[in-house]
Amino acid sequence: MVYLIRILSLLFALCLALPVVADAVAQTPGRVERLFSDRAGQELRLFGRDLFAGAGVAEGPALGSVGDDYRLGPGDELSLLLRGQAARSNRYRIGADGLLLIDDLRPIAAAGRTLAEVRAELEAAVAATHVQTQAFLSLLSMRRVGVLVLGQVAKPGRVSLPAFATPLDALLAAGGVLPDGSLRSIRLIRPGGAEGVAVDLYDLLTRGEGAAADLLPDGARLIVPPLGPTVAVAGSVKRPGIYELPAGVLAGTGPDDTADLLALAGGALRPGRDRSSLLRLSPEGVERPVPVSAEAPVPLRDGDLLIHAPEGGVRAGGITLSGAVAEPGERVLAEGMRLADLVDHRMLPPDAWLPMAVLLRRTAAGGAPQMRALDLSALLAGREAEPARDGDRLVVLSAADVGFLRGRSVLALLSGQPADPLHLEECAGLASLAAALSADPEGALAAGPLARGAIGVEGPPLPCPPLFQGADGDLLPFLLHQSVFMRRGVLRPGPYPLAGPLALSVLAPMAGGVFTGKAQVAPGQVADAVGDGVLLSGPVRQPGLRPVGPEGLSLRALLSGTGAPLPDAYGLAALLERADASASGRRPSLFAPAEVVEGRFDLRLRDGDRVTLFLREEVMVVAGERPDPLDPALRTLLAERMVALRGGVVRPGEYPVAGPLPLSLLLRAAGGVKPDGDPARLELLPPPPGPRGEGDGDARGAAPREIAGGVAATEMIQPGAALRVALRQRPQERRGVLLAGEVAEPGTYDMAPGETLSMLLRRAGGLTEEAYPAGVIFTRESARLAEEEGLRRNARELDRQLSQMLGGKNPPDPARVELVRQLAADLRGATALGRITVEANPDVLGERPELDIPLQPGDRVHIPKRPLTVTVSGEVLAPASLLFDPEKEAQDYLREAGGLTRFADDDRIFVIQPNGAAQPLESGWLDHEVAAVLPGSMIVVPRDAEPFEWLPLTQSITTILSQIAFSAAAIAAISD
Repeated sequence: MVYLIRILSLLFALCLALPVVADAVAQTPGRVERLFSDRAGQELRLFGRDLFAGAGVAEGPALGSVGDDYRLGPGDELSLLLRGQAARSNRYRIGADGLLLIDDLRPIAAAGRTLAEVRAELEAAVAATHVQTQAFLSLLSMRRVGVLVLGQVAKPGRVSLPAFATPLDALLAAGGVLPDGSLRSIRLIRPGGAEGVAVDLYDLLTRGEGAAADLLPDGARLIVPPLGPTVAVAGSVKRPGIYELPAGVLAGTGPDDTADLLALAGGALRPGRDRSSLLRLSPEGVERPVPVSAEAPVPLRDGDLLIHAPEGGVRAGGITLSGAVAEPGERVLAEGMRLADLVDHRMLPPDAWLPMAVLLRRTAAGGAPQMRALDLSALLAGREAEPARDGDRLVVLSAADVGFLRGRSVLALLSGQPADPLHLEECAGLASLAAALSADPEGALAAGPLARGAIGVEGPPLPCPPLFQGADGDLLPFLLHQSVFMRRGVLRPGPYPLAGPLALSVLAPMAGGVFTGKAQVAPGQVADAVGDGVLLSGPVRQPGLRPVGPEGLSLRALLSGTGAPLPDAYGLAALLERADASASGRRPSLFAPAEVVEGRFDLRLRDGDRVTLFLREEVMVVAGERPDPLDPALRTLLAERMVALRGGVVRPGEYPVAGPLPLSLLLRAAGGVKPDGDPARLELLPPPPGPRGEGDGDARGAAPREIAGGVAATEMIQPGAALRVALRQRPQERRGVLLAGEVAEPGTYDMAPGETLSMLLRRAGGLTEEAYPAGVIFTRESARLAEEEGLRRNARELDRQLSQMLGGKNPPDPARVELVRQLAADLRGATALGRITVEANPDVLGERPELDIPLQPGDRVHIPKRPLTVTVSGEVLAPASLLFDPEKEAQDYLREAGGLTRFADDDRIFVIQPNGAAQPLESGWLDHEVAAVLPGSMIVVPRDAEPFEWLPLTQSITTILSQIAFSAAAIAAISD
């Protein structure tokens, strides 16, 4: 029943989410907003629209004290407290005639008078009537006024408001003004008034006054007309947006021209020379610019768009240091100052990039600054005598900034792969690089050496550094222009920016390589460090290049010290790649790192060799469980050298080996012998003969044999062999069957071979008088696993189809997407019952033995008592368990449950019989009804899948709901 409750909760949550969805739709951009936003190139909103965010929420009673100047009216409730000779406390309400009627006092006219005036008259009346009596009058509850709100509002109609309500309160209670409604031409018609009063919300928003802040009388009407003429302002202003022009009686209240519009938008972000332009649509629909200046403002028309871009002032007498420095910021430019005077070693972090810094120098013509590459190491050593100029900016790079150049996103763009829009949006540097490549497809970046070097190189997925996230995004293409691409023979291939030519022996260690020659590299080149060292990679303490040296380098020396394998390294096979002099490639071979570490194998290495160790989880990957991390050619090479370890070992499986290996090494790699394994009994199946029948065996292969000495044997195991460690005893198989419920002797029974359900019932003494065999619950583990796999498969199908919809042009609403994801999560976490529909009536089984199901170990059988109810659940007005009546049909039970709700899917109603079988109440064109509803049945009315029609999952969701309802009904039966 738990899962049925979950489903109903989900459907109820969907109903609750619909108002939230409606509110989200109300906040989506309107047509006028989309039109101006497209023209301006930035998102623009109607001025004042945010005033109605969250409108329509019901208000509670008015709280706080009420002043003596409050004017009373019919419906106000007052509290009168008398103390003295006459002592009492009563509540009185002002009647429709405006009179306040109090016992023992004359009527007092209260409507239209202030609370202080009524209190003074009441005190005088009490003093005249009662001796030595004080009167205390206070307002207990405030009257409410009814206002009719019409026009362009979310919920037009009559609203009830407190007496202090204003026209703004009435609009909020009506859900707010729609995006196509006017905020400046609202009309307020008071009772008895014919002309009406104009309400301009702009007066309230800009000055905090106006008719929108006046109190509303009872019976007033508010009429919101459609949106009037509009203009917009965008660019460098404090409050960009769309503004409505005044019309009718409000004409002349502004904005009238571009100066008024700029003032209404809060003015420019910063003072400077005016560079505004007015975009105006002609009657033919053509947009033309109109010159604008502060001295000659232009009158506004409907549809005008003002783009304001003031020029910032230029700061003089300063020079800026930024990037990877301890104290970035502006410095005072002194007489005769050099760029070298800006930096020293103390202000630089340990990972500062010394081969290059970037100088941004202001040009005489203005615009973007000119970029120059400087040698930071030369600046620190005082070898650079470049004088500093006013407005210069020196950017110091860090290792993270340079490392991003060899990241996956940058290398993908360089190699011609399409850019990820999300990455371009998050990183301004990537957007600048993509624009530079697109603008010059035949240039040095798009078709030069760096582009060719990036092909086939896949860097790590690095985050965009802060340096490339803002206005400095143009630095990224410049750094690539100044880079050398280190490709082969280094641990970290990719671009490395340089100020000028640099010795490869200096650059190679920065890329994780070794080079001992005298060659130099310059920006724009592709360099290799191959030939001067051995490249060690994989799970070792310190991967990288190792120099061979005059004395040479052995494999044992390579895998010791800093090159020692880590604990998760695979010890039976590793890869050695050596340049083949007779071919343009590398010849792979395998060796066992465990044998090298233990001193049983060694090899002299050469310059250019590559040694790669593997992780255990990379080698032992299970097919289909996760992607194979190894190269297909390498996987094929390993597959040809397998040793199968079976039986009593801790980690049985197939292990790739480099060649013949000792038995002890193989057993250690498999975790050793299990406690129930027999170390004295090992069976070896030799590898099959070669393709031409080589070997001692015949064409059929050698027979399995037992290894003398057990695990202590010194025998070498060949690739292709199979080794099995015997078990001390045969694993015990669970043979118990649980029988519960209305049988004479319930309990757990050991199953005999070939035993059936009828045989088990006879062994248990038969059924009791209260037994209900038609409702038998028979569960089996294999059926449960199959059901759970079906639920998981349906969940994966939901995820797949949802992903397709999210990647489309019109993605669905986020609230409904979350409901589908929650449903998929419930399907993954659901525990199936594994119920099988069986016949448990001994009389029927005696007549029809083919219905007598054979038992399996672990089966569970529950014979319930005869129920007296029929359950109706799902989309009915009153879900309940109803008394069973043999004269009733399914429709009778549905009527007793209140009938179907408006969300019910009356074409998919089905009945779950007591034995678990499900039968549709109506089925397609055959249109039939269930012949009889048995006691203990459940009638399920599913919910219409209409809320999910935005994606093609209606049928899938209906099927999934039916499956879970089926399991929930079975679980409920067991619980009863």
